[in-house]
Amino acid sequence: MYRKKRIAAVVAAAGKGSRMNGTINKQFLMLGDKPILAHTLRVLQGCSVVDEVIVVAAKDEIEYCYEHIINPYGFSKVRDVVAGGATRQRSMANGLNTVHPDTDIVVLHDGVRPFYSCELIEQGVRIIVEGRGDGAVCAVPLKDTVKVVGENGEAAATLDRSKLQAVQTPQCFRYSKILEAYRMAEREGREATDDSTLLEEFGGRVVLYPGSNRNIKITTPEDMIIAKAFLNWGDLT
Repeated sequence: MYRKKRIAAVVAAAGKGSRMNGTINKQFLMLGDKPILAHTLRVLQGCSVVDEVIVVAAKDEIEYCYEHIINPYGFSKVRDVVAGGATRQRSMANGLNTVHPDTDIVVLHDGVRPFYSCELIEQGVRIIVEGRGDGAVCAVPLKDTVKVVGENGEAAATLDRSKLQAVQTPQCFRYSKILEAYRMAEREGREATDDSTLLEEFGGRVVLYPGSNRNIKITTPEDMIIAKAFLNWGDLT
């Protein structure tokens, strides 16, 4: 426990990865000597602030996840692998409903973001523990100019890049707050691709803190090229 707080992590690993054009789902692709998901879970296994881990996988891949990821690599913190839903939001809701009921803080993370660290988790957890926010999300400044596209592909507006950041995971939340936000979203039929968005929509306070440009989400073949370069560079923490 971190400062007497029970902390759980939910890892999203139910995506099909259609953009990867592979024969197996992206989280099970080999990155160096182990699957991407194994690299991701290794960080949580070694992170002292995390008490338990819930993995959300496709229903027909739960057994595969145990046989090829959880058991071979000895991820003892993984308490359960639960089935995902039709959307990422539904999948994460299933994971949130599975964590220990006494959980104080929950860390939500993408299974295909292996280049993160326990320190990045600790920074987010610290923000929650110190009462600075109901959610803490790591993010990085945008490198490119962002334009709003109007009709016929014409540029409708150019946004102020200095006020924009790209959010990443891990995202840390006060468990009761994010669970309430998810349940309200389900009742009202709201959908979001980012967990913190739901919390914001229902009045929660979300604080951004520095992420890392190396904390990439592996979703395309080009991302795999970059990930292999990071791995060879020795930046997989």
